[in-house]
Amino acid sequence: MNEGHVTHAQDHGIHVLRYFGRVNFMLAPGIQRFVDRLIEDGGVSGLVFDLTQANSLDSTNLGLMARVNERLQHEGAANSVILSSEGDIDMVLRSMGFDQTFDVLTTGTEAPPTTSEPIVTESPSAAELRQTMLAAHQALMRLSEAGRLEFEPVVACLERS
Repeated sequence: MNEGHVTHAQDHGIHVLRYFGRVNFMLAPGIQRFVDRLIEDGGVSGLVFDLTQANSLDSTNLGLMARVNERLQHEGAANSVILSSEGDIDMVLRSMGFDQTFDVLTTGTEAPPTTSEPIVTESPSAAELRQTMLAAHQALMRLSEAGRLEFEPVVACLERS
């Protein structure tokens, strides 16, 4: 399976994060730092998570998406959009309640081509990785009852470590 990476493009305040390959928890802290800077710099009127080129995403990255959407909604931005064409990913998104707080489009089309830059995801420290994983799984717990039931033990374990 392809090693994962994420790219970024933007046009008039709409930012597109395009996920490729197998995106795992080691990438999440770098993505979180990048998105935090985007939001802090202002000018994010919308965010698109393009998963059409992703083979898989782990729970930490799903939770990161939920957490970012919460923050953007708090800042007054529109619901984030998820583009997905992978049946397994689509099923997970719906089962976790992403379709309740995101605009999920599973048409098989990807975001329009734009000039994009890779998001730098250097190796995180153990403390940064643990904090990112904890915050992501807490966001999944807030997303739906299914998320609360599924990830409560994970959060408890991360809080103890």
